[in-house]
Amino acid sequence: MSDVASRASWRRDGLSFREKFVEAATVKNVKVRQYASLSDFAKQTRAHTDSTKVSERDGSSSDDDVVPGTGFTAWDGAALLGAYCSRRDVWVRLTKRAERSATDSNPIVTMELGAGTGLATLMIASSSDAAGGERNRGAVCAMTDLAEVCELTRANARDNKAENGGAVPSCVLLAVKPLRWGREEDVEGMPGAIRWPDVVLGADVMYATNDDVIRALASTTAMLVKPGRVAVFVACKDHRPESVDVFVRAVEAEGFEVTRVPASTAHVDFPCGDDEFEILECWRR
Repeated sequence: MSDVASRASWRRDGLSFREKFVEAATVKNVKVRQYASLSDFAKQTRAHTDSTKVSERDGSSSDDDVVPGTGFTAWDGAALLGAYCSRRDVWVRLTKRAERSATDSNPIVTMELGAGTGLATLMIASSSDAAGGERNRGAVCAMTDLAEVCELTRANARDNKAENGGAVPSCVLLAVKPLRWGREEDVEGMPGAIRWPDVVLGADVMYATNDDVIRALASTTAMLVKPGRVAVFVACKDHRPESVDVFVRAVEAEGFEVTRVPASTAHVDFPCGDDEFEILECWRR
């Protein structure tokens, strides 16, 4: 298969507008609803009323520089992140599962920043390679985004649970919470069960033209990741690649060691070039 054909087999950039922004997106065994914008989502659901009330109360708004409208679409970076972290060898290394004692009953906890449709986390939560034995202990997979987006994230989480015909087993717990980057009060307000995740995740979240937004992402990452734990980010290089360098400098200043993983090695079923994506493993020292 040629590189072009391989790219077309999973990448969404060649799809029609309807396939990208209207119809549900299916990747592996996960299916997520998606919309072109907040207003399109609002037209088809009643969520807009509630999320607007929340945004008015907590100070977030639809004109934030992080552009909430992009959170309503399934992006290639999310699919690649979900696939990469679902590999058994990667999952074991990231969660340090091999270092846990047989009597350790604490669940593995992941938290995605800017989760949007929830695609990446739902792929991880539904993967037997990723969850493995943790399913018996109830892995906890949290997804965060702006309040305007969380209603869609929550709906997709609900649809993908086993009891609703989805692939996420009932013993894997899903949580959806609003979280604004750079806001310490939002991080400290997280429920205790997800306050200190084992792995923080993010896909295609480094596209803002305002570098302060990227630094806020780095700040929130530092608030969530304890020493010895990790945050993993995937960024499509089509989306302002210079922002990745801004982020790397910011997290290194926060005490992280950043490893750039070749995207071409991410997953055999998701072939791509190193010039297409960045995969960052950010380990807290």
